[in-house]
Amino acid sequence: MSQIPRDSFSPALIKPTYNVGDYGHDVIIPLNCITGSATTTLTPSTATFVQVLEDSRVPVDEVNQFITDSDKMELVHAGNDTDFDTTWEWLPDMSFQAYKASFSVAVAMKVSAYTSGNFAISSVQLTLKAIGGGEGDQVIMDKIINPGMSNMTSATEQVAILNVDTKTSEKISDKEVTIQVKVNTTSGSGTYQCGVVPLFCYFGAAVPKTWTTSSVVVHAHADLAHAFPIFRDEDNMNMLDRSGIGL
Repeated sequence: MSQIPRDSFSPALIKPTYNVGDYGHDVIIPLNCITGSATTTLTPSTATFVQVLEDSRVPVDEVNQFITDSDKMELVHAGNDTDFDTTWEWLPDMSFQAYKASFSVAVAMKVSAYTSGNFAISSVQLTLKAIGGGEGDQVIMDKIINPGMSNMTSATEQVAILNVDTKTSEKISDKEVTIQVKVNTTSGSGTYQCGVVPLFCYFGAAVPKTWTTSSVVVHAHADLAHAFPIFRDEDNMNMLDRSGIGL
Protein backbone atom coordinates (compact mmCIF):
# COMPACT_ATOMS: atom_id res chain seq x y z
CA MET A 1 0.00 0.00 0.00
CA SER A 2 1.35 3.38 -0.99
CA GLN A 3 1.69 6.03 1.68
CA ILE A 4 -0.02 9.36 1.47
CA PRO A 5 2.58 12.13 1.18
CA ARG A 6 2.91 14.01 4.46
CA ASP A 7 2.61 17.41 2.78
CA SER A 8 -0.83 16.50 1.41
CA PHE A 9 -2.44 16.90 4.84
CA SER A 10 -4.25 20.18 5.29
CA PRO A 11 -3.62 21.88 8.61
CA ALA A 12 -7.02 23.61 8.46
CA LEU A 13 -8.50 21.40 11.18
CA ILE A 14 -5.45 21.46 13.43
CA LYS A 15 -6.19 23.57 16.49
CA PRO A 16 -4.42 23.83 19.84
CA THR A 17 -5.76 21.64 22.61
CA TYR A 18 -5.40 22.04 26.38
CA ASN A 19 -5.38 19.54 29.20
CA VAL A 20 -8.86 19.68 30.72
CA GLY A 21 -7.50 18.17 33.93
CA ASP A 22 -5.38 21.27 34.46
CA TYR A 23 -8.12 23.73 33.56
CA GLY A 24 -9.91 24.29 36.87
CA HIS A 25 -8.17 24.17 40.24
CA ASP A 26 -9.23 24.88 43.82
CA VAL A 27 -6.60 27.13 45.40
CA ILE A 28 -6.69 26.73 49.20
CA ILE A 29 -5.37 29.73 51.15
CA PRO A 30 -4.98 28.96 54.90
CA LEU A 31 -5.69 31.81 57.30
CA ASN A 32 -2.72 31.51 59.63
CA CYS A 33 -1.20 34.42 61.51
CA ILE A 34 0.92 35.14 64.55
CA THR A 35 2.55 38.54 63.97
CA GLY A 36 0.81 41.21 66.03
CA SER A 37 -1.50 38.63 67.58
CA ALA A 38 -1.78 36.64 70.78
CA THR A 39 -3.12 33.14 71.36
CA THR A 40 -5.18 31.39 74.00
CA THR A 41 -6.32 27.78 74.26
CA LEU A 42 -9.93 26.67 73.82
CA THR A 43 -11.41 23.39 75.06
CA PRO A 44 -13.95 22.08 72.55
CA SER A 45 -15.68 19.69 74.98
CA THR A 46 -16.71 22.60 77.24
CA ALA A 47 -17.29 25.20 74.51
CA THR A 48 -20.56 25.99 72.72
CA PHE A 49 -20.54 25.51 68.93
CA VAL A 50 -22.72 27.35 66.43
CA GLN A 51 -22.81 26.69 62.68
CA VAL A 52 -24.12 29.49 60.48
CA LEU A 53 -26.89 28.23 58.18
CA GLU A 54 -27.60 29.19 54.58
CA ASP A 55 -31.36 29.44 53.89
CA SER A 56 -31.98 27.21 56.93
CA ARG A 57 -29.67 24.54 55.50
CA VAL A 58 -26.20 23.44 56.58
CA PRO A 59 -23.67 24.63 53.95
CA VAL A 60 -20.94 22.19 52.94
CA ASP A 61 -17.99 22.42 50.60
CA GLU A 62 -14.83 20.57 49.68
CA VAL A 63 -12.24 21.14 52.41
CA ASN A 64 -9.19 19.27 53.62
CA GLN A 65 -9.97 17.18 56.71
CA PHE A 66 -8.32 14.87 59.18
CA ILE A 67 -9.57 12.95 62.22
CA THR A 68 -8.33 13.17 65.80
CA ASP A 69 -9.79 13.08 69.30
CA SER A 70 -7.85 16.14 70.49
CA ASP A 71 -9.69 18.35 72.98
CA LYS A 72 -7.63 21.51 72.48
CA MET A 73 -7.54 24.18 69.80
CA GLU A 74 -5.92 27.60 69.65
CA LEU A 75 -7.65 30.96 69.31
CA VAL A 76 -5.63 33.70 67.59
CA HIS A 77 -6.74 37.10 68.90
CA ALA A 78 -5.66 40.75 68.99
CA GLY A 79 -5.27 41.02 72.76
CA ASN A 80 -7.58 41.25 75.75
CA ASP A 81 -10.82 43.20 75.22
CA THR A 82 -9.92 43.99 71.59
CA ASP A 83 -12.00 43.05 68.57
CA PHE A 84 -10.18 41.06 65.89
CA ASP A 85 -9.49 42.67 62.49
CA THR A 86 -6.79 41.09 60.32
CA THR A 87 -6.01 41.24 56.60
CA TRP A 88 -3.98 38.58 54.79
CA GLU A 89 -2.29 39.12 51.43
CA TRP A 90 -1.93 36.50 48.69
CA LEU A 91 0.04 37.10 45.49
CA PRO A 92 -1.03 34.75 42.65
CA ASP A 93 1.73 33.61 40.30
CA MET A 94 -0.35 34.37 37.17
CA SER A 95 -3.65 35.82 36.04
CA PHE A 96 -6.75 33.59 36.25
CA GLN A 97 -10.53 33.61 36.12
CA ALA A 98 -12.23 33.07 39.48
CA TYR A 99 -15.64 31.37 39.28
CA LYS A 100 -16.23 30.71 42.97
CA ALA A 101 -14.80 31.92 46.27
CA SER A 102 -15.52 30.25 49.62
CA PHE A 103 -14.70 31.12 53.21
CA SER A 104 -14.47 28.16 55.62
CA VAL A 105 -13.65 29.89 58.88
CA ALA A 106 -14.10 29.38 62.60
CA VAL A 107 -14.26 32.43 64.85
CA ALA A 108 -14.49 32.30 68.62
CA MET A 109 -14.90 34.37 71.75
CA LYS A 110 -13.57 33.41 75.16
CA VAL A 111 -14.64 35.13 78.35
CA SER A 112 -11.64 34.49 80.59
CA ALA A 113 -12.87 36.63 83.52
CA TYR A 114 -16.54 37.49 84.05
CA THR A 115 -18.03 40.16 86.29
CA SER A 116 -21.38 41.17 84.79
CA GLY A 117 -23.26 41.82 81.56
CA ASN A 118 -23.51 40.03 78.24
CA PHE A 119 -20.67 38.91 75.96
CA ALA A 120 -21.19 37.76 72.35
CA ILE A 121 -19.89 38.01 68.80
CA SER A 122 -22.41 40.32 67.14
CA SER A 123 -21.18 40.09 63.55
CA VAL A 124 -18.36 38.85 61.34
CA GLN A 125 -17.30 40.68 58.18
CA LEU A 126 -15.60 38.65 55.44
CA THR A 127 -14.00 40.59 52.57
CA LEU A 128 -12.09 39.30 49.55
CA LYS A 129 -10.57 41.88 47.18
CA ALA A 130 -8.18 41.96 44.24
CA ILE A 131 -5.97 45.03 44.47
CA GLY A 132 -6.26 47.04 41.28
CA GLY A 133 -3.63 49.71 41.79
CA GLY A 134 -4.73 52.90 40.06
CA GLU A 135 -7.65 51.07 38.45
CA GLY A 136 -9.45 50.52 41.75
CA ASP A 137 -9.96 47.34 43.74
CA GLN A 138 -12.16 44.43 42.64
CA VAL A 139 -14.44 43.40 45.48
CA ILE A 140 -15.10 39.68 45.02
CA MET A 141 -16.95 39.19 48.31
CA ASP A 142 -17.95 41.49 51.16
CA LYS A 143 -20.45 40.00 53.60
CA ILE A 144 -21.46 40.87 57.15
CA ILE A 145 -22.82 37.83 58.96
CA ASN A 146 -24.63 37.50 62.27
CA PRO A 147 -23.41 34.15 63.62
CA GLY A 148 -26.43 33.84 65.94
CA MET A 149 -24.41 33.32 69.08
CA SER A 150 -26.22 33.55 72.41
CA ASN A 151 -25.08 35.90 75.16
CA MET A 152 -22.42 34.56 77.50
CA THR A 153 -23.00 35.42 81.16
CA SER A 154 -20.10 33.52 82.72
CA ALA A 155 -16.49 32.61 82.03
CA THR A 156 -17.00 30.36 79.01
CA GLU A 157 -16.21 29.90 75.29
CA GLN A 158 -18.21 29.98 72.06
CA VAL A 159 -17.15 28.94 68.54
CA ALA A 160 -18.97 29.91 65.33
CA ILE A 161 -18.31 27.99 62.09
CA LEU A 162 -18.91 29.92 58.87
CA ASN A 163 -19.06 28.32 55.41
CA VAL A 164 -19.80 31.23 53.11
CA ASP A 165 -19.35 31.26 49.34
CA THR A 166 -20.20 33.30 46.30
CA LYS A 167 -20.41 32.49 42.61
CA THR A 168 -18.51 35.02 40.60
CA SER A 169 -16.75 35.54 37.31
CA GLU A 170 -13.82 37.80 37.99
CA LYS A 171 -10.54 37.99 36.15
CA ILE A 172 -7.77 38.23 38.72
CA SER A 173 -4.64 39.82 37.31
CA ASP A 174 -1.13 39.31 38.67
CA LYS A 175 -1.73 41.64 41.60
CA GLU A 176 -2.27 41.06 45.30
CA VAL A 177 -5.48 39.56 46.66
CA THR A 178 -6.43 40.61 50.20
CA ILE A 179 -8.52 38.59 52.64
CA GLN A 180 -10.01 40.37 55.65
CA VAL A 181 -11.76 38.86 58.67
CA LYS A 182 -13.27 41.34 61.11
CA VAL A 183 -14.97 40.14 64.30
CA ASN A 184 -17.29 42.57 66.09
CA THR A 185 -18.44 41.95 69.65
CA THR A 186 -20.67 43.20 72.43
CA SER A 187 -19.21 42.94 75.90
CA GLY A 188 -20.07 43.43 79.53
CA SER A 189 -17.72 43.83 82.48
CA GLY A 190 -14.86 41.38 82.46
CA THR A 191 -12.07 40.17 80.16
CA TYR A 192 -12.52 38.55 76.77
CA GLN A 193 -10.56 37.44 73.71
CA CYS A 194 -11.98 37.00 70.20
CA GLY A 195 -10.54 36.06 66.84
CA VAL A 196 -9.93 33.25 64.37
CA VAL A 197 -9.35 29.57 65.12
CA PRO A 198 -6.83 28.46 62.42
CA LEU A 199 -7.39 24.74 63.10
CA PHE A 200 -10.85 23.73 64.28
CA CYS A 201 -13.27 20.84 64.73
CA TYR A 202 -16.99 20.72 63.94
CA PHE A 203 -18.30 19.71 67.36
CA GLY A 204 -17.03 19.60 70.89
CA ALA A 205 -17.28 16.07 72.28
CA ALA A 206 -13.90 14.55 73.17
CA VAL A 207 -14.24 11.71 70.64
CA PRO A 208 -12.64 11.13 67.22
CA LYS A 209 -14.00 13.91 64.96
CA THR A 210 -13.21 15.78 61.78
CA TRP A 211 -10.96 18.85 61.83
CA THR A 212 -10.05 21.35 59.14
CA THR A 213 -8.28 24.68 58.70
CA SER A 214 -9.76 28.16 58.49
CA SER A 215 -9.18 29.02 54.86
CA VAL A 216 -10.38 30.65 51.68
CA VAL A 217 -10.87 28.45 48.61
CA VAL A 218 -10.84 30.08 45.17
CA HIS A 219 -11.88 27.99 42.16
CA ALA A 220 -9.47 29.26 39.51
CA HIS A 221 -9.28 28.68 35.77
CA ALA A 222 -5.90 29.59 34.32
CA ASP A 223 -6.00 32.57 31.96
CA LEU A 224 -3.74 32.03 28.95
CA ALA A 225 -3.24 35.77 28.63
CA HIS A 226 -0.13 35.37 30.81
CA ALA A 227 1.36 33.33 27.92
CA PHE A 228 0.20 35.73 25.19
CA PRO A 229 3.24 35.41 22.88
CA ILE A 230 2.66 31.66 22.50
CA PHE A 231 -1.05 31.05 22.83
CA ARG A 232 -2.75 34.32 22.01
CA ASP A 233 -0.71 35.84 19.19
CA GLU A 234 -3.24 36.06 16.36
CA ASP A 235 -0.56 35.90 13.65
CA ASN A 236 0.68 32.58 15.01
CA MET A 237 -2.86 31.25 15.28
CA ASN A 238 -3.61 32.21 11.68
CA MET A 239 -0.65 30.16 10.52
CA LEU A 240 -2.60 27.07 11.62
CA ASP A 241 -5.35 27.84 9.14
CA ARG A 242 -4.54 28.46 5.47
CA SER A 243 -7.73 30.45 5.08
CA GLY A 244 -6.09 33.22 7.11
CA ILE A 245 -9.19 33.62 9.26
CA GLY A 246 -8.28 34.50 12.83
CA LEU A 247 -9.75 32.74 15.85
